[in-house]
Amino acid sequence: MIFQNPLHEVAIIGAGPAGTTLALALLQAGLKPVIIDKAAFPRPKVCAGGLTIKALQFLPRDIGTILADEISRVNLSFNLNRGFTKSYPQPLLHTVDRRRFDAFLAERVQAAGGEFRQGERLESLTKTPGGAWRLETSRGSLRARVIVGADGARSAVARGAGLQPVDFWHLGLQAEVPRKLIRTAVFDRTIWLDMGSMPDGYAWGFPRGDLLLIGVGGPLSRGRELKGYQARVLSHLGLDNRSLPLAAHLIPHRVTPRPVCRDQVLLVGDAAGLADFWTGEGIFFALMSAALAARQIVGFFQGEADALAGYQSLIDREITPELTSAYQFSKIFNYLGPLAFRCLERYDYPWEVFCRVMRGDRSFLEVKSRFRPDILLHKLLVRSARNRPIA
Repeated sequence: MIFQNPLHEVAIIGAGPAGTTLALALLQAGLKPVIIDKAAFPRPKVCAGGLTIKALQFLPRDIGTILADEISRVNLSFNLNRGFTKSYPQPLLHTVDRRRFDAFLAERVQAAGGEFRQGERLESLTKTPGGAWRLETSRGSLRARVIVGADGARSAVARGAGLQPVDFWHLGLQAEVPRKLIRTAVFDRTIWLDMGSMPDGYAWGFPRGDLLLIGVGGPLSRGRELKGYQARVLSHLGLDNRSLPLAAHLIPHRVTPRPVCRDQVLLVGDAAGLADFWTGEGIFFALMSAALAARQIVGFFQGEADALAGYQSLIDREITPELTSAYQFSKIFNYLGPLAFRCLERYDYPWEVFCRVMRGDRSFLEVKSRFRPDILLHKLLVRSARNRPIA
């Protein structure tokens, strides 16, 4: 089917959580965005599928119908050696199948009257003399006054608009493992994390229904080492004789105030490099950036001349400091190595702080502002009765 060349208010490229959440917010404000994705839904998505509690505030109330495991415990190991488990009295996150999650949000967009064009690839962007953008796609062309890149780590919108928001890249490798192959209770309401096996790298195990998502991540420059790390992880879990297909994905990190908008083009989520350097978590910042973008786009169509340019300021005030702080804490943890790990095992205070950050009750930026030797020493010496290592 060949589409004509109409003028849309907003064209959103990418129907992941950022793109669909933005589309829903714009529809609620009375705008009529068109959302375009190269894939046909439901489509596979390489992702551990951790949905933090703080992310739920941006999602439809009935999101609980598609959530899988509720997580309140973390099993931690260092360099694949002996580990320990710590718990928290409230949920830290839920796991979710990204096929179902993304399709769920896309269906909400369509139910709200949004135009969703799936299986259509963006091929080029061109600024027109009238101030709009012309999009050439695999099915024809269209025009839009505002373009939003929600198309992931290798954003075609970012390239087309001349934006380079990413400071660092991580590469992730992941295998889906039938849960019955690992006969252990370590994944009961629990995720597993390994640190210290690779500089700036980590391994994870997330339960999701009948599956375990087992993966490793590290700097793109060390990509050749990641397969060996994944093999060691599988052997550590008793799966060394299993042939499991691996899927790869890029994790983009923006920790400095690089431009994420220009000429009525905005980037959200992974397209803007908004993934946590320490944990690799990106869904929360994808949803948050979508909410910030929606506010500014609505303001633009209400006549606020500087609204779109203000999106950059909002990102640099509301999100960038948190990503920068997470990057700095990650570097400190990696530098201290076994000492930091033993501190996390022995003392409850660092664990409680991490849990509060995960839940959204505190931010890394707030923690950094209180990162003074006298406060830290006091907190470490006063042990909490709430959380103890679990035998």
